Amino acid sequence: MAPHVTMETYHGIVRSSQDAIILFEACRIGILPRVQRRLSEKERQQIRSGSVFVWDEREAGMRRWTDGKSWSASRVSGSFLTYREMEGKRAGAAMSSSGKKPEQRASESGEDNQANANGTNNSGVASPDEGPDGYRYKPDGLLKQSFSITTQDGRHLHLISYFSRDPNAPPLQTPTQDPTLRNIRPNKNMYPEATLN
Repeated sequence: MAPHVTMETYHGIVRSSQDAIILFEACRIGILPRVQRRLSEKERQQIRSGSVFVWDEREAGMRRWTDGKSWSASRVSGSFLTYREMEGKRAGAAMSSSGKKPEQRASESGEDNQANANGTNNSGVASPDEGPDGYRYKPDGLLKQSFSITTQDGRHLHLISYFSRDPNAPPLQTPTQDPTLRNIRPNKNMYPEATLN
């Protein structure tokens, strides 16, 4: 297997806000690395199922995450915003069913998207592989989750994780089950109740 050159903070799956906060704390105390800058083109190409990235807004000098991929509009899923990876548009699908240009949306990753969250196509009929406005869900595409929190001392922390829906994909471990992180006890006062952007 080729070595991965991404600046991953962690490799696994983040299923709960507790998982996210364990990763934030592991970064705070120096067990895991935080992302310090935007990913290079080569690093973006190395994103895989299980890639997790954590950054501090001020430290990294970035508010929005960019990964070069196309994403659906966000859906709220528990404490997370979740996105599905999209392919490009079909030819001739630049107009929505209303005849107007689709609204430009900026996703959590900071990229313009023209897909909406209801997963219907231009005729209003849900399609398993086609999003609205001619966008198609990538058949082997990733899902992306984002989670953001403001700490007690005013730092804005962000987490982005990627995972696959493929049932044959290798299983991923959560931070709460990871033996290397089992001794981490986040300070409840440091991390107030999770807030989404």
